[in-house]
Amino acid sequence: MRVAQGRSIARSLGMSAAEADPYFQILNDTFTTLNLFDKPAQIFNIDESGLQLCNKPTKVVATKGARDVQSVTSSEKGETVSVITCCNAEGSFLPPYVIFKGKNKKREFEDNMTPGSVVVMSPESAYVKTSIFSSWNKDHFLPRKGPGPAVLILKGHASHCNDVDLLDFLAENEIAVVCLPSHTTHWLQPLDRSFFKPLKTYWNSACNQWIRNHPGRRITRYQFGELLNQAWSQAATVQNGVLDFGLVEFIHVQRCNSALCICSS
Repeated sequence: MRVAQGRSIARSLGMSAAEADPYFQILNDTFTTLNLFDKPAQIFNIDESGLQLCNKPTKVVATKGARDVQSVTSSEKGETVSVITCCNAEGSFLPPYVIFKGKNKKREFEDNMTPGSVVVMSPESAYVKTSIFSSWNKDHFLPRKGPGPAVLILKGHASHCNDVDLLDFLAENEIAVVCLPSHTTHWLQPLDRSFFKPLKTYWNSACNQWIRNHPGRRITRYQFGELLNQAWSQAATVQNGVLDFGLVEFIHVQRCNSALCICSS
């Protein structure tokens, strides 16, 4: 007997052949129109995830039957920092684009980060909003996408799709946007499938190591760049990047009901 994990009705209904098949058809038509089947370097996926400025306790040695087992953490609940990640089907990652909540940016926030990384400030929250996504496209993605048309696969959040001027800008620069179907990103979002889990695992490992090496101190924004660099260098590998796009291989073979049933099970 196993305890089942909860899954919302919306996700249960969304991850079905009826919802997924049109998405794969749109993806196939886009690749055909832009002639990208043999150009994996021009197929990109973007997503964001939050990292906590706090370490999570790991397993420790304790007396058998002990109920009160504790481990030191940086704080009860750490600040959330969003990291925008983009990868192409060749397994190449763009440098991370980091969002801190606040108004005043300090140069020390970018110390020891991966080369090319960017830190931006958002007064309301550390989540992606339209202005930040627009800046990412114009200043971070476009200079790195390479010549020729490209496809950007993303979730259909309002911050990604509601800015008409941005959509016009992307079209003018030969960037086609393909949105994932609603309530399917837990299966169809490439970065969710194979990158963010190892990134958070390596992040927590780096945080735990830092706490052990600096007893009595807390993890703050000033240590974020160093810790992210450690986790990023281990997670942003070509192997993980190629695995990110494993689901896109549905396009290279004839779609069939059995394949889509695997996704919906």
